[in-house]
Amino acid sequence: MSAHLATMIDRIRIQTNAVGSQLITSSALGGLAGADDSFEVPASGSLTGLREARRVNVDRAVGLPDRARVWAESVAPSPVVEITAVRGGYTGTKWVLLLSEGERLVLRWSDPHRWGDVGREHVRREVVACQLLAEAALPVPRLVASDVDGTATDGPANLVTWLPGHSRLERLDAAAITDLARRAVSVHRQAVPVHRYPPTFSFRGPAEPQIPDWSSKPWLWRRAIEMLAGGPPTTPRGLLHGDFHLGNLLWQHDTVTGLIDWAETSWGPADLDVAHMCADLAMLHSTADALAFRAAYRKQGGQLDPDPAAARFWAVSDILGFLPDPAHILVAVTSNRPDLTPDAVRNGLESLLEAVLERRP
Repeated sequence: MSAHLATMIDRIRIQTNAVGSQLITSSALGGLAGADDSFEVPASGSLTGLREARRVNVDRAVGLPDRARVWAESVAPSPVVEITAVRGGYTGTKWVLLLSEGERLVLRWSDPHRWGDVGREHVRREVVACQLLAEAALPVPRLVASDVDGTATDGPANLVTWLPGHSRLERLDAAAITDLARRAVSVHRQAVPVHRYPPTFSFRGPAEPQIPDWSSKPWLWRRAIEMLAGGPPTTPRGLLHGDFHLGNLLWQHDTVTGLIDWAETSWGPADLDVAHMCADLAMLHSTADALAFRAAYRKQGGQLDPDPAAARFWAVSDILGFLPDPAHILVAVTSNRPDLTPDAVRNGLESLLEAVLERRP
């Protein structure tokens, strides 16, 4: 990272509805930032005084509106020479900016007409996560600039640092699983002052899950649904990634070089992040891979609820979150895993559910 970029990050700029430049605190982010944190706020609704527009290759900047592009160029630490839409995933809300000095940044912009309050919350939570992890010894993006309200960009936006590495959806070997578990433990051990807690987790999936019609073992799902209806146990809580799966990791060989996409960061039991990764591994690979990750997490010192019934509840709650049909994940993974079929994904999740319900301490 260049000294210029580091300096820019040290003074994170956030666009607000205020007129003129001022210092703001956590109130601008809904109280989620520390009361003693302040940010430099340039005048919003105008790009006056910011870097003049440059000639940028935008041939591959599919879906990015002009105002968001101009804003990103204006806050980037050096001239932007190319913008490329990030393919894959569900949301289509990210673009990579190539700078003249060879560095890269990642822009998240949420179309308010498509994503509404959900998109704004994603941007806001990413800001919170970047703040909380700014000093952590973890490979996470650092916040360069933010326009949470979309005042200058016509939609909520963040600009963060780019991390090296590549997506890896093939089966992980033991060394990779160990490194992944180590990174997860590090996230969950982050100390967060009470006044800076992110929002409490929420359950995924339908409010009233039904036994899926594709299931070959409907009694498993009936038991799981009954278990969820009993309500969550009082498991200790901490910082969560909130969407912890293989698609939100970057790798170099067997080392995790990027924990990315913190749009759903939340406060809850570590069991939930572990359960979500287990579900992903089961659907993309096998239940054995999922259980290997869970075991590695505990071996690395990760703390899961020691009560078997409580641990089972959290795993089941995540599995039910994929209903009515887990095959929806294929939209995001097919380009890298063309071998996966809807039935393979469904069978993988059902196999994991069976293992969870039969699991002993």
